[in-house]
Amino acid sequence: MWKTGASLSNSGTPHQNPKCAIIKSMETHLLQSEIWEKYEKLEGKPTFRLTNTDFDCLTTKTSTPFGNYLYLPYGPALKTSKNIKTSPYSDQKSMSMAKNSLQKALKALRTLAEDQNAYFIRIEPTIALNDTDIALAAKKCNLKAKKTKDLDPHYTWVLDLTNPEEEILKNMESRKVRYWKNAEKKGIKIRTTKNPDEITILTNFLKNLGEKDKFIPQTEQHLKNQLKSGNFATLYIADYEDPETGKTSPIAAALVYDYEDTRYYAHAATDFEHRNFQAGSILLIQMILDAKNQGKTIFDFWGITKSEDKNHPWYHFTQYKKSFGGREIEYSGTYDLILNPVKYRLYELARKANRLTRKIRH
Repeated sequence: MWKTGASLSNSGTPHQNPKCAIIKSMETHLLQSEIWEKYEKLEGKPTFRLTNTDFDCLTTKTSTPFGNYLYLPYGPALKTSKNIKTSPYSDQKSMSMAKNSLQKALKALRTLAEDQNAYFIRIEPTIALNDTDIALAAKKCNLKAKKTKDLDPHYTWVLDLTNPEEEILKNMESRKVRYWKNAEKKGIKIRTTKNPDEITILTNFLKNLGEKDKFIPQTEQHLKNQLKSGNFATLYIADYEDPETGKTSPIAAALVYDYEDTRYYAHAATDFEHRNFQAGSILLIQMILDAKNQGKTIFDFWGITKSEDKNHPWYHFTQYKKSFGGREIEYSGTYDLILNPVKYRLYELARKANRLTRKIRH
């Protein structure tokens, strides 16, 4: 059954055999949690909860000129082996359970979609299922699966925080660690806040970065709602005291999310004029160590590319994230499950036209 205005946790898996701590972090994802649902409500999105002994999921409903569609960011959560710390997701038994759970979830989602007049369902399982797995489960529910452009990253980069602090720092790029150790000597102090009004520090940096790198950052209200909607978001700020004037001003900011045993690296930007201070790296190291000291076991850098093309828009920040140590995790990616092919085709054409318009404008 489903209920409006509810949410659930997400279950996911690494593609490879990870350490136990990393396996544990993939059981639930923030974007399928109750605290994220509270934020979705502030954004004005209709939400639904589907729950069963085999799956849990949070879905939002979006309206388009052609009808509605359902979206499950990093969902649905699929039940697998109970002994996940000793039985990696990639083993045959766990994957078989995940595929079976997916089919049951899709059956319930189809019923919800029909009730809400939705012409497709967008899913992003964090268990690394392949095209065939998803297409087969969809077919059994009279749905047509289509791989679409990933909305949330297909791959992420995670750092195991169960290791000793000394080892974590040792595996980072040494130059960045030196900047972090000497931060106070250089007049840089780090502070944290949950005050929504201070989000403008980050959004101003993001706006300048967006103009420079030609991307559209998330809105101030969007990020402010994340600080308003619960205790999961924390804003980190690096303040710099100018030795000549004595004036203190922010030179970098970052927003992190905390959920269960994982800290997520969400949004970050620095003041271009003070880029040589490496304040972004100083903040990131502090966020990692704070998460460890708070009992978190995983730091999720939230999104990388596997492309080795240096012209890829994500290449450089992927290399940056990797310089702090860690390992790659693969998800399934984004799939659309189609109920009405005609409406979906019209939606696709409109979507392509919108992307082309944005590309021309930027």
